[in-house]
Amino acid sequence: MERVQTQESPLIFGRRTTWEEATFSLIAVPWEGSTSFRKGTAYAPEEIRIVSSQIDYFRSECPTLESKGIYWSAPASPLPHEGHPEHLYQAYVLPFVQAQVKAALMARKRFGIIGGDHSVPLGAHFVLESFYPEYGVLYIDAHADLRSSYEGNRYSHATIFYHVSLLPSVSKIVGIGIRDWSSEEMSYARRQYPRLVLYEMRRIMQGLYRGRPWVEIVSEVISLLPEKVYVSIDVDGLDVGYVPNTGTPVPGGLRYEELFFLLEAIPHSGREIIGFDVCETGGAQLDAIVAAHLIYRLCGLVLCSEL
Repeated sequence: MERVQTQESPLIFGRRTTWEEATFSLIAVPWEGSTSFRKGTAYAPEEIRIVSSQIDYFRSECPTLESKGIYWSAPASPLPHEGHPEHLYQAYVLPFVQAQVKAALMARKRFGIIGGDHSVPLGAHFVLESFYPEYGVLYIDAHADLRSSYEGNRYSHATIFYHVSLLPSVSKIVGIGIRDWSSEEMSYARRQYPRLVLYEMRRIMQGLYRGRPWVEIVSEVISLLPEKVYVSIDVDGLDVGYVPNTGTPVPGGLRYEELFFLLEAIPHSGREIIGFDVCETGGAQLDAIVAAHLIYRLCGLVLCSEL
């Protein structure tokens, strides 16, 4: 795959920026080779880029965000989908993501990955290992994604955190919003505890209904994380009404501001977000608008240490 371009990037969040001037790299990965239900997430990155011009760019929690250069990195040609998904993933998706993330980190730029299905961020973790001796992963997802293989594919949207759990630099993995998973995944999570901790949505809601404040749950979650944190968001972790066209929708989920109360607690606690991904957005305008807002606010959390 091609290296990061030095020319001006396409319009994203109302700005065009050269690689040299950019503070942040958004890495578009239009891949849905492991999608198991509804297609469309391969079209999401470009749809997000297009609708991003509809956002007002001032953020009270990060007033300088609208002046930051954001570079849009995307493959020069469509990722191929003809052939075995696992082979194509290894040949095209992994090398592209690894090259883009390495280029960003070498240039001391922050990065976010825009999927595509939830298999796409794995290459980022292969690179992060060489830059951070220890970091944690906070992931928001309706699914546990802890299978070693799914539908004959090792590199699937259903296996991402199994692979991440094998990396020695990842000292902690915390999953939030899980509500659709297999008994095998539950068993694996129990064997990996306390390095891997999952907050099942059913138990979260039972706590809330019994009067446990969300702020208390969030404080507990954040206390589990190390100083450096990577954030991974499958949009199906949100209530399905926000993203009705996501690939594998599940009833229930977090409300939008509940999610951001959790995410804002990371920098509030003095921890650092070292990168993020937003995946499984459906290829529809409503879903893209929600994802574009989510991504822009995440950029602000990464770039502004004081909220």
